[in-house]
Amino acid sequence: MVNLLKIAVYLYTAFIASICLMPMPHISDAPEDSDKIVHLLAYAVFVSLWFLFFYVLKQKKDNFSRALIKSCSLALIYGIIIEILQGELTTSRSADFKDVLANSVGILIGILIVFLAKPQLNALKSKL
Repeated sequence: MVNLLKIAVYLYTAFIASICLMPMPHISDAPEDSDKIVHLLAYAVFVSLWFLFFYVLKQKKDNFSRALIKSCSLALIYGIIIEILQGELTTSRSADFKDVLANSVGILIGILIVFLAKPQLNALKSKL
């Protein structure tokens, strides 16, 4: 279980980068702001997975609040870096402040998910 979670966290993080940085020449044909829901969901999952990593896997080091702060900070910084890289490294994408805002709302949704699942997460942590 522990190794599976580690793999999932790293693969998901790499997946976000690859999807966000791969060329998508027809992305400009999509309705304006239609990608924001994807950002919300992607970063809610990102925060949730990284919270599990910091809180459940790093049992002795992180308490609930510290793990949440780390996972949210990582998600925010990662999202900003991805946006900058989109503007600098891709020709079919651009850096978009609205994407950063959508990522931030996704982070808030991730926080909500973590708080709603807190009893289950504490139980999981005590079993490992």
